[in-house]
Amino acid sequence: MAFAADDGKPGTFLALADVKRVLFLAVPAMLALLTQTAINLVDTYFMGFLREPERSDGQAMLSFALVLLWAIGGFLSAISVGTQAMVGRREGQSHPHESGGVLANAVVLATLSSLVVSALAFMLVPMVFRWVSQDPDYVRVGTAYTQWRFVGCVSMVVTAAYKSFYDGTGRTYVHFWAALFMNVVNVLLCYALIFGELGAPRMGVAGAGLAAAISSWVGLGAMILFSMRAVDRVKYRPYRAGVLSLSVMKNLARLSVPSGVATTVVMTGFILFIRIVHVFDNQLATQGGTESIYGAATTIIINVLSLTFFSCMAFGVATATLVSQSLGAGDPESAERYAWSSVKIAVMAFGVLGLHEVIFPQMWIAIFNKSPDVIAVGTSSMRLMGAVGPVIAAGMILTQALFGAGNPRFVMLVELVLHFGVLLPVAYCGGIILHGGLLGVWSAAALYAFLLTGIMAWKFRSGSWKTIQI
Repeated sequence: MAFAADDGKPGTFLALADVKRVLFLAVPAMLALLTQTAINLVDTYFMGFLREPERSDGQAMLSFALVLLWAIGGFLSAISVGTQAMVGRREGQSHPHESGGVLANAVVLATLSSLVVSALAFMLVPMVFRWVSQDPDYVRVGTAYTQWRFVGCVSMVVTAAYKSFYDGTGRTYVHFWAALFMNVVNVLLCYALIFGELGAPRMGVAGAGLAAAISSWVGLGAMILFSMRAVDRVKYRPYRAGVLSLSVMKNLARLSVPSGVATTVVMTGFILFIRIVHVFDNQLATQGGTESIYGAATTIIINVLSLTFFSCMAFGVATATLVSQSLGAGDPESAERYAWSSVKIAVMAFGVLGLHEVIFPQMWIAIFNKSPDVIAVGTSSMRLMGAVGPVIAAGMILTQALFGAGNPRFVMLVELVLHFGVLLPVAYCGGIILHGGLLGVWSAAALYAFLLTGIMAWKFRSGSWKTIQI
């Protein structure tokens, strides 16, 4: 669904028409992404009912497992960036058959790449977990859970291709319905497989990984069924003979690979970030401690922040679609206006959420783990990151706006410099060398967020993205 350009009044803080268009796209995308995030939240929540040390080991490894999954799966899923940008341009130009051709080529590229890479990753998981921790129980539960998650990597990546096609056409609600169905399946399977209910074997932490993998394939099946409806087969014809094109695949790769590298840089940075956090748990273990309280606190903070991350991604999806469609229609001024409108809406919305995290940090942590030690070590960091929420929102949306405009290389370079030049060295210095503890480590994440947002705002305001052709 391409949107016609509409002139906003100069000097208006937020034009009502722009707000409606942003929310029309962002709200279904937000609900879909939050339901996807719910898979990780459900895992954390159900693991909270296990006995120690399985509970804390399971919750502690989750942050690393999810970052590892996204370091690889996120790189592959970056096919969505190129797909959405190209589909959005062609929607703006009113070329539906070309949009359908982009989908077909994206699905083939996503399937082939994810099959090869996820198979290699599956075999390397045990070695990676042995590198990150010396705790044999942590390594055991982390390996079992993560290998099951990689069974669902192909379905996750191919789903990303379908999702980005529908996002680019302005139908973000399609993925919402598929994600909702997927999460109902995941909750039922998690309950059954973790605790051995409903006739299923008791698998503990590993059961959560298997449940997520199965539900991921269910979600992909739902997206394929959507694409087989007559309305899409007739208008877009994605499955027609001769639709595959090497030039289209090269263009998809050109736009997607830098985004994938940026995602891998981000996730690799967070893997090392979590490795720094585990220094505290390793020190605690040498003093006779048995619980991974710092790792568990970090997992919970990341899960709570995921409410902001994925909600902002939804506004980013809306922004990327509107930017791409506006550029396709030859209207860069509307593209710019939509992007700043999206930033303003998100900053206000996530400012409210962040304020709640600042005022009630213990409540948020206790939802997932009621251990007094976990709550004590995580409270200050939870409060800090809640305060930074609006900054994170602005930075993520502007990043997605640049992706929608077809400028992923700039984002890749910025992420590379900030993660390895700022986040990791400052986290190590603040947490370990200066003895700042968990708060010292998370302070580096706050600094990273401010720098990323400032740089992205400067780049977007420069307007150089307005002339990019894809």
